Amino acid sequence: MNLLHLQYFYVVAKEGGFTNASKTLRIQQPAISRMVKQLEDSLGFALFERVGRRVQLTAQGKEVFERSQRIFEEVDSLQSAVGHLSATAQGPLNFGASEPIASHFVPDVLGTLLAEAPQLYPVVYSGSASMLFEKISSGELEFGLFFHIPSLPPTLKMKVLKKIRFHLVIRKDLRKKAAALESFIGSREIDDTTTRAFPTLEKLKKLHPKASIKISSNNLTAHRTMVLKGLGCAVLPDFLIEQDLKSGTLTDLLPAENLQFDLKLVQRQTAVPSLNMQTFLHHCK
Repeated sequence: MNLLHLQYFYVVAKEGGFTNASKTLRIQQPAISRMVKQLEDSLGFALFERVGRRVQLTAQGKEVFERSQRIFEEVDSLQSAVGHLSATAQGPLNFGASEPIASHFVPDVLGTLLAEAPQLYPVVYSGSASMLFEKISSGELEFGLFFHIPSLPPTLKMKVLKKIRFHLVIRKDLRKKAAALESFIGSREIDDTTTRAFPTLEKLKKLHPKASIKISSNNLTAHRTMVLKGLGCAVLPDFLIEQDLKSGTLTDLLPAENLQFDLKLVQRQTAVPSLNMQTFLHHCK
């Protein structure tokens, strides 16, 4: 047995099969199969069994996987410690972010970050909170950045990184058109179907009682485009629409309201932040 054999087995078990492991490791499936077979031969028992077209862990395989998980958590911790000792942010930084954060907030952070740490290699995943949670829980991503999140699994923890100013906006030439004012473009109800509270919509209803959610999308860049197309009004972050407000293309329907939403950081409960992660977060402030 060696660590590489164990790593291949661990990834196959974690990813739920050889095909997914091949994509994750970027290694052809036959090579992974050979490595796992060699590990089974050295241990003297089967780690996987076939169930139809799928493979699942045997009882002994489950025990080996649990022990492997602890080993690779220690490997992650060692990599983090080595980074601290070298005191240089370098190498890969794998993290996730919801779409507007990945598209409009992260690039500004990376602009200053990479000037300071040119040997850093950021890998940014964008997607729904539930999908990114799985990758954070498995250790594939070190952390994630979100505005609204569904309930966290017990393996993850959350803290507020900073507050971001938002605006309830509409296309300026439609600010007196009832049809547009009463059409609210929602988002949080997609990632979290249990959501019942829509505080910004309630504020809008005080001005326009017939206002309701007419379109939903968890892509805030799409929200901006929909507002510009005259499809309604939406609550959008400052960094996404700052120029639209300055140019007068969009107008704030609640200018006296200081709407703020938390930028949230999600990571594993037991994770020790790497130097790369700490350097990135320093540039977010």
